[in-house]
Amino acid sequence: MYLNNLQSFFFGATLLGLVSFVACEKTVETNKIVPFGTKVELGTAESVWFGADTLNGVEISIIAIDDSRCPIGVNCIWAGEARVQFNATQLNSDTASFELRLPTAKKDTLSFKLNQNYYQAVLFGVKPYPSAQQKNAKSRATISLKQLASN
Repeated sequence: MYLNNLQSFFFGATLLGLVSFVACEKTVETNKIVPFGTKVELGTAESVWFGADTLNGVEISIIAIDDSRCPIGVNCIWAGEARVQFNATQLNSDTASFELRLPTAKKDTLSFKLNQNYYQAVLFGVKPYPSAQQKNAKSRATISLKQLASN
């Protein structure tokens, strides 16, 4: 089957548009920028930039999520906790590493200084909550970062 010139043009334009869209979508995901104070859900080895842009913002990367909370439907001696290890980085500066923990349904907050600026990281939750039936589920943490007043 042969295509006429008009059909070839539309086929080529559609294919080019699809490839461009897929390439753009990947770029947006790997360079995600959100305003300070926004709640973001991330998994291990994922990161997000908080702030107006990457020049003035802070990149938060999740290094590890360790969830030892007592699974639903299981009797445990210890309730356990969810621990999330983060790195915070600004362009042309050092990296600050920290850890936030959740005993049960409470949030955990940590303030830190990076490049003469003060920030507050908040861990709101880790999901899914452990279950005896669902093992090895990939955990995701819901976090937020606020910029505090500088000295």
